[in-house]
Amino acid sequence: MRTFMLAHRHMPQECRIAIAAWRGFESPLAGGRPLGSCISGCHGVWWIVRASDLEAALAQLPPYVAARTVAEEVREVPLP
Repeated sequence: MRTFMLAHRHMPQECRIAIAAWRGFESPLAGGRPLGSCISGCHGVWWIVRASDLEAALAQLPPYVAARTVAEEVREVPLP
């Protein structure tokens, strides 16, 4: 399994839609508590997920959210 950072962005008027998109959507992320910046006015949400590939990572998100999300493979970087 690989690790991906999912970075979602939406417009201020789309907050309710982005949250409502999770209703009835089966996902290991459902019911989670991702980091988000809507309260500061930036309207982003981030998840770290494990998946076999980029498509599988994005498939953990409802279609409305996934369409507005950038996925990047990441790994821990040891610092001195």
